[in-house]
Amino acid sequence: MSKTIVLSLEPYIHTPDARLPEGVTYMASSGSLLWVDIFRSEIHKVTNIDDPVKTHSVIKISSENYRGNYPYSTQFPERIGVIFPVDGPDSVETVLFAGKYGVGNLDLASGEWEYLVLYSSCAGLGHKDWSRLRSNDGNVAPNGDLYIGIMNDFHIGVDNTRPPEGCLVRVNIPKRTVTLLYDGIYIPNSVNWNQQRDVMFLTDSLQFTIWAIPYVSDEPRMAEKTRFIDFKPINAEFKSPEPDGSVVDLRDNTLYSAVYSTSKVQAFDATGALAREFIIPDAPNVTCCCVGQGGDLFVTTANSNVEEGGGSGRGGALFRIPASYITGTGRVASSKPAPSY
Repeated sequence: MSKTIVLSLEPYIHTPDARLPEGVTYMASSGSLLWVDIFRSEIHKVTNIDDPVKTHSVIKISSENYRGNYPYSTQFPERIGVIFPVDGPDSVETVLFAGKYGVGNLDLASGEWEYLVLYSSCAGLGHKDWSRLRSNDGNVAPNGDLYIGIMNDFHIGVDNTRPPEGCLVRVNIPKRTVTLLYDGIYIPNSVNWNQQRDVMFLTDSLQFTIWAIPYVSDEPRMAEKTRFIDFKPINAEFKSPEPDGSVVDLRDNTLYSAVYSTSKVQAFDATGALAREFIIPDAPNVTCCCVGQGGDLFVTTANSNVEEGGGSGRGGALFRIPASYITGTGRVASSKPAPSY
């Protein structure tokens, strides 16, 4: 029997007019916490996790701080779906990220950035109209490759009565290659690996599913995917309980998933069974989570009105769930391994 825990938490940090905070990431060596605001195209960083307000900084990604000539029209704003920080002993100075059109490289010291690889370089993606699309969530594979979901941008929206335009790609930065892994998905979301590194998990938000995919010799066998978690029956009181950002706590193989529109973070054991769930009142749009400093679980939430702002409630804030509620014990590693670049 799973356990439901209603949490009484104050926001960890709530930046002004936050719209779609996502992709929260802990970097162990520097003790930093980073996240993105997808809609506002911002990268946020906290350097002292116990003093987030005073040590918080933000850089907006746009054509205006691009190093060199911006390779696309400025008609559509940039977006940041996910970050791949490069950690150092004292600080994070470089952040790779999935932008609207490809993988970018941000120099935090200068605030300038550039694209390293464009999605349009992939022959298998030649049929895509990149003005309609943007990056969503992703992760760094055990071998350093980047896995990134691509979906419709905000000005297009997701229409599940039409064929899906989204896909999952793999990017190898040293080789400057983009490989199409899975096409025809509405909202590809989190990508994770289990403790043994022989299973890859892919969140398929509008199918209310996390897929388990055999991962052999650095290759996901997409054709052999099986449903690991079905979110519909365990959230039957909600019309659209979409699994969003998630993390596998490698200390005990527990998978924690934010469930958009439900105020929930749900925890699953290694078999995919629901073990417990956390409810964050007055913040229905829970978007992502990571295990961070001290074993606490850091959670991002979205504004109740992402595109216009000014939403009610505590949506847009980050929350910190104490480690006493988390089953993993021992040292916490970085949320993502270092990307190869």
